[in-house]
Formats: sequence, C-alpha cells, structure tokens
Amino acid sequence: MPQKKAKNQGSMGSAMRYMERQKIGDGTQKVRYGVDSQLSFGYCALTLAPVVEPMVSPSGHVYSREAIYEYLLTKNKDLKRQQALYE
Repeated sequence: MPQKKAKNQGSMGSAMRYMERQKIGDGTQKVRYGVDSQLSFGYCALTLAPVVEPMVSPSGHVYSREAIYEYLLTKNKDLKRQQALYE
C-alpha cells in the first residue's frame, strides 16, 4: 500500500525542521512598517506637501489641484513625444 504524502511538501520535504526553515528564511516573512513609510492625512501624494486645494481620486489618494494638473500635462506631453518617436 502506497504511503500518503503531504500536499504542500517543500523542496526539501520533511527533512527540514522548524528551526532550519527559520534560519534560511523559508516561508512568509512579516515586516512591520514604521510611521515614516505612511503618508500623513492631508498631504499630497505627488508633492508630499500639505494640500492647498484638495482633490481625491476614486482610490482615496489626496492630491493638490495644481500638482495633479501639472502631472497630467507633463504625462500628456511625454506620451505625444513617445508617439512621435514611434511613428
């Protein structure tokens, strides 16, 4: 009669123990992000400065009106330049 094997058996199989897997970093790594990695509420996601005239995207990001218009104009010019190079 054949032996049953684990469904999610790793590349080393059952030869590796818990402590060995921890030493090589096998599995999920949990990372705790600090306060510095998150943008404070009321700050523009593009300029990282306090918002003057707030605009909110459907995904919830807050932008300054001037910054978002400047970004869109720059992107539009860049896309036209790339299209001209392509043709």
